[in-house]
Amino acid sequence: MEEKQNTPPFRGLYRHVKISVKALDRIIIGCIVVIVIASIIGLRDPGFLVDFDSRGGTDVASVKYQYGALVEVPEPPTREGYVFDGWFADPGCTVPWNLEKDTVTQAMTLYARWAPKE
Repeated sequence: MEEKQNTPPFRGLYRHVKISVKALDRIIIGCIVVIVIASIIGLRDPGFLVDFDSRGGTDVASVKYQYGALVEVPEPPTREGYVFDGWFADPGCTVPWNLEKDTVTQAMTLYARWAPKE
């Protein structure tokens, strides 16, 4: 007659780890809760829309950015008889937007400034 070894009952996927089934179940449930919460936050905060007003130049597409992101340098617009002179945070083109330092904190519009060709 064969002797039966003292082996725990079938544990499925858990048979490869040395932790209780109850503890693993709690870990899995915790991970699921974190994923659900992260998904909800991601859906509630889809980012901010940055519009580019080329002010008579060729169109530049709007882009969504997350809070704190740097605006990626778009292809500069062109305008006949003018030279593109950068992006600005205000319609009067007095506050330059520094693409290397300034970050997105809300939905906004950046305005193109133009200098006449000489």
